[in-house]
Amino acid sequence: MGKWFTVVGLALAAAGCSGISTTSDWDETFDFSSLSTYAWMDQGLKGGVSEIMLRRMKMAVEGDLDAKGFTKADEYTADFMLAYHTGTQDQQQYDTYGYGAGGWWGGYWGGGMTTTTVRTYTEGTLILDVIDREKNELVWRGSATDTIDEMNSPEQRVQLVQEAVSKLLKDFPPG
Repeated sequence: MGKWFTVVGLALAAAGCSGISTTSDWDETFDFSSLSTYAWMDQGLKGGVSEIMLRRMKMAVEGDLDAKGFTKADEYTADFMLAYHTGTQDQQQYDTYGYGAGGWWGGYWGGGMTTTTVRTYTEGTLILDVIDREKNELVWRGSATDTIDEMNSPEQRVQLVQEAVSKLLKDFPPG
């Protein structure tokens, strides 16, 4: 998954507050109302996530789940387990600007000029999985993606991670 970050960085050290895009999918036959406790799967650091960003992401997820009435438990008694995946991908944006004059005056065609610039930026993605502990089956998956801006301050990164997680978990649990 290359260098890291996410979203949301997701653990996102993302740029721009409103560029976060999220998606989610779930098992529509699963009874989410039966869930009340959660635990994190022990994954170590994955996808190049720094320990600092990992703590930010976990704190944001736990805060959101706690606010929804879920309780953190140990991995042997939790109703569901949480797993994360992170990654980055370089993207390119092409911007073309032009000006000119055209027309047919006295047998001559007007001219103009265009300029294309290429901007390379990095997108970070956080994928959060909810796994039914008893059956060890994935029952919900959400992802958040945003542009990473490594120039953000630590305070901005905390805020962006919280915004990304909040948007990611907005409709969790489904139904």
